[in-house]
Amino acid sequence: MRTQQNEQIARSMTDARHRTIELFNLVHERDLQRSPGEGFRPVIWHLAHIGVFESFWILQKAKGDSPPNERYQRIFDPISTPREESKNLPTRAEMEEFLIHVRDRTLDYLDGLSFETNDPLLQNAYAFHLVLEHELQHQETLAYLLHMLDPQLKKRPAHAELDFTTNPARPSAVMVTIPEGEVRMGAVWNNEFAYDNELPAHAVHVPAFKIDSLLTTNEEYRDFINEGGYGRREWWSDEGWNRKEQESWTAPFYWEQAGDGWREKRMFDEVEILPQHPVSGISWYEAEAYAKFRGKRLPSEAEWERAATCDVEQIRKRRFAWGDVEPNASRCNFDLQHWGTAPVGSFPDGATLHGCLDMSGNLWEWTNDTFAPYPGFKSFPYPEYSQEWFDGDHRVLKGGSWATSGAVLRTSFRNFFRRHSRIAFAGVRCAADV
Repeated sequence: MRTQQNEQIARSMTDARHRTIELFNLVHERDLQRSPGEGFRPVIWHLAHIGVFESFWILQKAKGDSPPNERYQRIFDPISTPREESKNLPTRAEMEEFLIHVRDRTLDYLDGLSFETNDPLLQNAYAFHLVLEHELQHQETLAYLLHMLDPQLKKRPAHAELDFTTNPARPSAVMVTIPEGEVRMGAVWNNEFAYDNELPAHAVHVPAFKIDSLLTTNEEYRDFINEGGYGRREWWSDEGWNRKEQESWTAPFYWEQAGDGWREKRMFDEVEILPQHPVSGISWYEAEAYAKFRGKRLPSEAEWERAATCDVEQIRKRRFAWGDVEPNASRCNFDLQHWGTAPVGSFPDGATLHGCLDMSGNLWEWTNDTFAPYPGFKSFPYPEYSQEWFDGDHRVLKGGSWATSGAVLRTSFRNFFRRHSRIAFAGVRCAADV
């Protein structure tokens, strides 16, 4: 018989799997079997990979079983089978049979399992939360890949991209001053799941700085383009300029020029750019250049965390930008609620202590910091999640997007992408010295 904790884990895993299947239902299998773009595996690869990861960490590493399918273990392991070799994959039906088989064994193991143990994989149900968060993160990755496909290939859910035009007037964009003080970086909540790169929690002193209250909008970014942003060398670093030239960037990843204006590819259609929505699909290099155009800069990771999490006198760290109450539809845009961005500032209930909006949800936000280990970092349970990417190229993104699960919205979570990456639902919030 399951304990209350075990029952909650089973329910969360079941809910996540339902959402995963919903995502694959958006597109016909023939299109899932193809890569959405150069350098990417076929979309359907991720379906079986989710099951292989679950099997590896729960059934094999924690329970001690043999792999349920040696072939799947090989072709759906990103290390054993490189992207370019991920071809001629099994059918969706076969993959789903594998997922059901693995999940049945996982839930059987969960029945009666005690997490009062010295085994680090089972303490506080670590392996189960690891598998759950892995699936939740892959759902967002799937959203990136599906977004790259022609909108006509996807079935629009009934609730997709709700109309925000009737919302109350949104606040004006301002820069708010964050006073000098200390921030507790990383995960400070005991006995709750966190990745190794969120640990150990540690104090950092942050000088006073200013930060935009709102994300940069499409309209504001269009000003950058109109002022020659992609052609004026003075706003770009050497590496950024070279990458821009090499890949012929002239606008965000999802934009296309249409006459004198711009159109944006959203998940299920293409529309004229929505001026008050946040600009998305820009690399770290573009975010850096835009900030210089405005006479500003990107915030450091510590500055971002202080702006998003500081409470009165830093008595405690906020789990989310607004506090510790779980995310909901009034506080932020998350968990595929609208299948796209919302206009900046649409969720006043999600404001930080200093009045910044959308610091949890809507879009990930580039920071200036290299993805690097915290002091005292220890890799666990495998180096390929974090340690392999401490390479000097990846940059930290914070906050979450419209496709991010509520659990992953925690303010300690550190997303990371290469500086030239443009497929993430990522935007920019500028900072400046006082």
